[in-house]
Amino acid sequence: MAKRTKTQERIYMVLFMFGISVLFISVIAAVHLATRETVERNRSLFVKRSVLSTAGVTPPKTAKEVEALFGKIAQPIPKEIPKYYKVKTDDGEKIVLIQSGSGLWGEIIAHVGFNSDKKSLSGINFVVQSETPGLGARIAEPWFQKQFIGKYAPFVFVAEKTRSEKPTEFDAITGATVTTTAVKDIVNTAAKRVKELKSGGEK
Repeated sequence: MAKRTKTQERIYMVLFMFGISVLFISVIAAVHLATRETVERNRSLFVKRSVLSTAGVTPPKTAKEVEALFGKIAQPIPKEIPKYYKVKTDDGEKIVLIQSGSGLWGEIIAHVGFNSDKKSLSGINFVVQSETPGLGARIAEPWFQKQFIGKYAPFVFVAEKTRSEKPTEFDAITGATVTTTAVKDIVNTAAKRVKELKSGGEK
């Protein structure tokens, strides 16, 4: 068997790497196509659970029950690409806005819920965030989110090692000033938007 030349060796390596790349891309593409519907269904279910809980409604345990309840009491506006949701509850119609802002490492997207008075918050949930684990990422923890319920804008956060007492204050996260400021801006911007909804300004 004749020994390959250096040129042939190079061509062989290029073809080999090309073949390996095509193989792996094909496998990844196949997995993506096979799981796309499941991923989208889970994403939709996650959003619906978040909207319900942000409006002060405890989501049911099963996916089927969540879908049924959401379809009965929640209305996305506009339907195709929602900017906010109207949620009918025993305490009146709640508004859940989709609001984003810039965190330390990337975009933060939140569901910000308002009670029927369009002033006080019914809840908040950060559905997208890439903040520092153990620091800014703590905005996703229940204790941080629950402190907004019943309070209203314009919000300010209190210094570290103190406790919020006023209905316009919330506790900062120690060592995460940038993230805490982003949260403040997100909620205050949402509060301005809900006023526009009240006056018929935003569609």
